[in-house]
Amino acid sequence: MARKRLTNGQKLQIVRDCEQRLAHNEPLRSIARSYGLQGKQIRNWRDKQLLLANTKSTKKSTSRGAKGRLQEYEDEIMTWAFYQRDAGVPLAYKHLVIKAGQVWPEFRNLTDSQQYHTVRRLCQRNKFAIRRITHTSQTDPNEMVLEAQNWLAIMRPIVSAPDVQQKFILNMDQTPMFLSMCPHSSLNLQGERTVNGRRTTDSGSRFTVTCTVSANGDKLKPFLIFKGERSGRIATREFPTNPYREQVVLCCKAWQDGVNMEDYVDKILVPYLQEKANGVPCLLLMDDFSAHWTDDVKERLEEIGITPYKIPPDCTYLVQPLDVGICKPFKDQVRSKWWQWMMDQGADRSTFVSASRELGTKWVSESWEAITEVTIRNAWRKTGLSYFPEEE
Repeated sequence: MARKRLTNGQKLQIVRDCEQRLAHNEPLRSIARSYGLQGKQIRNWRDKQLLLANTKSTKKSTSRGAKGRLQEYEDEIMTWAFYQRDAGVPLAYKHLVIKAGQVWPEFRNLTDSQQYHTVRRLCQRNKFAIRRITHTSQTDPNEMVLEAQNWLAIMRPIVSAPDVQQKFILNMDQTPMFLSMCPHSSLNLQGERTVNGRRTTDSGSRFTVTCTVSANGDKLKPFLIFKGERSGRIATREFPTNPYREQVVLCCKAWQDGVNMEDYVDKILVPYLQEKANGVPCLLLMDDFSAHWTDDVKERLEEIGITPYKIPPDCTYLVQPLDVGICKPFKDQVRSKWWQWMMDQGADRSTFVSASRELGTKWVSESWEAITEVTIRNAWRKTGLSYFPEEE
């Protein structure tokens, strides 16, 4: 009779069924025959019943396999890996392959496949798995709400002080924009194994928009940061001829940093504060993005009479007005304009191109203009988490 290869879970179930049938005086040979097995197999499984119960049920053997190549160096490698993760350094299997080669030089003589699978088994033994990087804290939602309430308990007396005007209570934040917004999904016939999708030739082109609003419903000029050199061709030749340069402020850099943040202060906040009377305080609420809180930025804000307040990182979606109710409709407006532009190109083109920086500037300008004063005021007055509960 041919032997069967059963999983440990199936073996354990057969043993338990066998115990019940033996209790009713049914012969072991008859029980084994009903499963297409030999009696000796079931006897062996009964002897190893505890081991079967403590082994992964989907495996077909109780053997733990050969000794791992890196077992002698496992503690050193994993201690290093956990230290890197505690420091926020992203790791891939390749990082551990390199580390293994450092602590055991002979490991480098293995083939790429052997190195990969050895490291992968090492990670599996230590419950170390590939995980998606999450920039949003995975804190319990109830804790986030509590933190938001604690923040508002501090801020409400400050923003409601007699000498504070809502016009000069500001919130600023950055949001990414793309010159191509091709979707990652598509309508398609059910059952198709391949779902094709055309994209623009430079679908990764992006820029950053810094938005600022006040508690009374004002919106300041958007501050747009395009990828490029600060004194390069785009900044010196293209920006001066952009027809929307009066509605927005344009600059070049790959992203928001301390230098661009100082430009933002000088070109966006300083002109707005010209309307402020002497002695009237100005408050600026920002998240904990490091570029907002460099020493140079804080010093510049102090020079022009602005007091910055850092919103707790775990609850910006609850108490940062731009996140609460402004950035979403703003970006929806921009995306809607991109969709219309794509449709105007026609579906029969062989290649789609991304929108120009001028078009992106136009969409941002028009979409920001469409955000109403009521929308902005409501974002500061979220039900249950309002900065001005006395107005509800």
